[in-house]
Amino acid sequence: MMRYKNNICSKLGNLAIVLILAFTAGTARAEVILVDPIFEYPVAPEELETLTDKSNWIMQHFWDNMNFKQKNALNQAAVNDAMRVYTLPMQWADKVEVDKSVDKLVSQLSKNPTLLLQFTKAAEESLYSNRANVWIDEVYLKFLEGFMKNKKLSESRKARYARQLRQISNTRTGEMAPSFEFTTPVGNPGDYRPIGVFTIIEFGDPDCDDCRHAKLKMETNVWFTSLVDKGLVNILFITPDPEEGWQSKMTGFPSNWVVGASDTIADQLDIRTTPSFFVIGKDGKLLAKNISVDQAMKLALKEYPE
Repeated sequence: MMRYKNNICSKLGNLAIVLILAFTAGTARAEVILVDPIFEYPVAPEELETLTDKSNWIMQHFWDNMNFKQKNALNQAAVNDAMRVYTLPMQWADKVEVDKSVDKLVSQLSKNPTLLLQFTKAAEESLYSNRANVWIDEVYLKFLEGFMKNKKLSESRKARYARQLRQISNTRTGEMAPSFEFTTPVGNPGDYRPIGVFTIIEFGDPDCDDCRHAKLKMETNVWFTSLVDKGLVNILFITPDPEEGWQSKMTGFPSNWVVGASDTIADQLDIRTTPSFFVIGKDGKLLAKNISVDQAMKLALKEYPE
């Protein structure tokens, strides 16, 4: 069965499901958050033997005790906690069960705009933000699409999520990488388009220590630099939302790197970290996004092993 691919930060709420702790002993780190739950969280039956079966059961029954008809707003911290516990087993559950569960949840929330707003905020926290347990764009998109379709929510409420929906939709892994325009340090216009070459794009700030460290890692890896020198790997360093005088700071980059800045790209692409690495395959499809320099280099070395 298919499962969602995701980046996982091992964090659990104080009321995390027993099955997760039992099957991931030694890998998960409990984090105590003192909030009263909005309902009693379910625990999968003991007779279910595998982690996948238990996770599937949680997907099917997690919201059984939730009252979706209540009109008053809930404690947002409690909603966030419930969402954290709910989303964590998604990494082990079958994709079809996750999709069915989330579709049903969003449908129930669509009848209560107050809860839809709260749960979308919670989904952002657990599936999209830098504090998320897991990043699963396909699941988070379901919340965003449900939110945008709701006619009872104001356009001002939707603006934030409309931007996220656009960014994620433009940069979905497995689909064609987006083209974009930028300006070089000498003022010439430039543009990136998938060109049939394995490409790594670093979105960063020349003043960022982590960005300089990432640059050093790429420059000092002999095999990796040989791939760049041979034209097998294309490297771009692009600064989103550049500050005045950025041109003078874009120095010391290898001559075969493409360097520039764009004041519109942050609104177009799903860039969540600094630095953030995007990897595009030779077929022009986005292989990965918002990953580290080490992960990006591993993908290049996998494509062209030593």
